[in-house]
Amino acid sequence: MKLEFNNLPDILDFIKNPENKDALLLIKCAVNDAENKKKTDFKVGDHVIFGRKNGRKRPGVIISLNGPKRAVIKDTNLGGQWRVPYSLMEAA
Repeated sequence: MKLEFNNLPDILDFIKNPENKDALLLIKCAVNDAENKKKTDFKVGDHVIFGRKNGRKRPGVIISLNGPKRAVIKDTNLGGQWRVPYSLMEAA
């Protein structure tokens, strides 16, 4: 079965079909890996750019890694501190 992006009924049938359990496990592992590997990409002192994909981007410096999901960043333009998810950061 070829799945298309906006074909929700076929996607739901694919998910409900027990024969596709292995494929769903691979997709789940890939998504988890993509979300979790971000923290290892950054360290304290790194210069980053942060913000939403289609929104305003700000430059900053990581001042602490706050657990598995967020870092504290000091905004280099305004001087404020932000708790930013790793998924919204990129290396400067």
